[in-house]
This record gives sequence, structure tokens and C-alpha cells, in this order.
Amino acid sequence: MDLTLQTESLTMYASRKLREGFTLVELIIVMVILGIMAAVAVPRMGNIISQSAEAAEEAILAQLESAAEIYALDQVLLSGSKTYPSNPFNELEKKPDGYTNGSDSGQDDAWWFTSNKVYHRRNGASYYWTYNSSTGEIN
Repeated sequence: MDLTLQTESLTMYASRKLREGFTLVELIIVMVILGIMAAVAVPRMGNIISQSAEAAEEAILAQLESAAEIYALDQVLLSGSKTYPSNPFNELEKKPDGYTNGSDSGQDDAWWFTSNKVYHRRNGASYYWTYNSSTGEIN
């Protein structure tokens, strides 16, 4: 019988809560918990975005090296000598978004190639890698 009273009182409490709504203290506690969760999650998300941008950059550089090597192997078949392209971007089937031929567009995520250097603008700063047209390597 005691168990029945507890069950009924729980049911009554739940139905009263549904009718009356939440108290201000309960709402504040929920807001504090959500704020703590957001304070932990936001810095981690920013870090993940930065890491993904660097991974995408490395993937494009790997594609450039691969395209230059494929070009060189085609040249072996055609002419008998292994030569690499003067601009590895010209050998890509699809150039990366933001690619301009030889000049900086000034926009974030811009790619360009000039004087044996591959440039990329990310987060307002320009980064570059040297392209060796005799080996096809990008360092």
C-alpha cells in the first residue's frame, strides 16, 4: 500500500508540473548547464575546423605532386625522357576552388603558382611551398 501512495504522489507531481510549468530556478539551472556545455564545445570545434583546413591543404599538395608525376610518366612514353610540367596546376583535371593563374586574388582560400612556388592564402596569411620542376616534388 505504501508503494501505491508513492506512485500516486509521483504521478500527481508530474501532472502538476505539466500544468504549472517550470520554476525560474529550474530554468536558470538548465541555462547554466547549457552554458558550460557550450563553453567546452566551442573551442574544440574551432580546433577541428583548423585541422580540417590543414588536411585539405595537404591533400591538394599531394594531388599536385601526383599530377606532376603522371605528366612525367606520360612524357617518358611520348618522348623517352622524364620531364615534369612547369606548372603542376595545369595538369589537374579540376583545379582547387580559388585558383588564379599567377596572381594573388587577396581572398581567403586562394591558390596560385608563380616562380616555382605554390601559394595558398588561409586565415589572412599566405603560405608557400617550393616546386622542383626537375623532380616534381613540392616542399
